[in-house]
Amino acid sequence: MDFVSSLIKLKNVPRSGWISHGVAFRDVESVADHSFAASALAMLLADSEVQSGRRVNVERVLRLALLHDLAETLTFDISKLYLEYLGTKGEVMKRELEEAAWRHMIKTIQNDSIRRNYAALVSEYNAEETVESQIVHAADRLELLFQIIEFHRRGYPKAMLADLWESSNRQLTEPQLPSVRHMQKVATRLYKAK
Repeated sequence: MDFVSSLIKLKNVPRSGWISHGVAFRDVESVADHSFAASALAMLLADSEVQSGRRVNVERVLRLALLHDLAETLTFDISKLYLEYLGTKGEVMKRELEEAAWRHMIKTIQNDSIRRNYAALVSEYNAEETVESQIVHAADRLELLFQIIEFHRRGYPKAMLADLWESSNRQLTEPQLPSVRHMQKVATRLYKAK
């Protein structure tokens, strides 16, 4: 599968975590839906950090956000619930599978410089050490929180997705970025209002 085909096919890959939590298939977002929303949130977070005086490469944030789930074209979305069944080796297996899928996808990019740049971006995202990658990870988790709020708005009970809410909320304790803390408070306020 070439790189461009992967972009298009991502629109047909469902977010499996919602399915394993009982959300009706017709209501499940695609990975592309999620990636777009996470990218927009990442842009907002990055711009907010810049406005508060922090040095953030917003273009890099957007590049990381756009690429962060692309390997799921080949691996599909491996849910957290599935990983729990695999125990401690689950996260390692997922990471290895997604890295292999990513290497397979980018080898079709003809330009060596572009291919190396994209590979470096994905490695940066996975390491979660730079402020840019931390923003994208936070946006990824925040998007899940806002999607849970949307499911509640559509009538799904809180108890159905409470474990996802709690685990994603806990993961947002780092990094200590003011924009992330603010957006987390907004999500929490909306969640409690439902």
